[in-house]
Amino acid sequence: MPITKGHGNPDWTREETVLALDLLYKHDKPIDRKHADVLELSKLLRDAPIHPVEKRKDSFRNPDGVALKLQNLFSAVEPGRGLTYSQTDQKVVLEFPKTEAKKLARLARVIRNSFQGDLKPRGDDEEEFIEGGWLTSRHRKREGRLRKKLLQRHKDGGLRCEICDFEPPDLEHEIQESFFEAHHRIPLSEAEEQRSTKVSDLSLLCACCHRFIHKIIATRKEWVSPSKAREILAEAKR
Repeated sequence: MPITKGHGNPDWTREETVLALDLLYKHDKPIDRKHADVLELSKLLRDAPIHPVEKRKDSFRNPDGVALKLQNLFSAVEPGRGLTYSQTDQKVVLEFPKTEAKKLARLARVIRNSFQGDLKPRGDDEEEFIEGGWLTSRHRKREGRLRKKLLQRHKDGGLRCEICDFEPPDLEHEIQESFFEAHHRIPLSEAEEQRSTKVSDLSLLCACCHRFIHKIIATRKEWVSPSKAREILAEAKR
């Protein structure tokens, strides 16, 4: 059994666990710490900006640790093998059984590509979407960058929230715009795979409803469209 000597390192995130499970399914069994794929994943995780450098030890996500994680996940996939596994391991395995290996591989590819960005890790007080904290942070940053384009599109037609129908008071246009934010209509994993985002892929939401729909997605662990959020809000008012 590999010796990780990783005590004190940050816990494995959902994204890291997704990558490890994808590797396990690729080989259909745990592989040795000297295997090229283990070495590659170890390097990827050590280079990824998910965890602050000051919180890592020298053993952070080393090949021994990656190999052990594959064994732990194998125990989660096929219980009764004696090794322990974390709640995150169990959740990811339940969400992505072997029958969903292709779906898992797609998400793993998106996560790998997202590591090429320059974002800092999210704050601990920010809720996660169903794809994980790292993609959530990227998603929020992209929404912020695209907000101006969306507001420009609505400049002549008036500003109105697509969920609650809120319209701003009669103030200067720049002040009216401060009530609104951009929101992707499509799931994060799909948005990440696009080279560019069309303005038609965005919804104009008031700040309250933007927070509202993000919290619904995080709480229910499923993607919720603005139209569905509108239905949820209407039902709650009845």
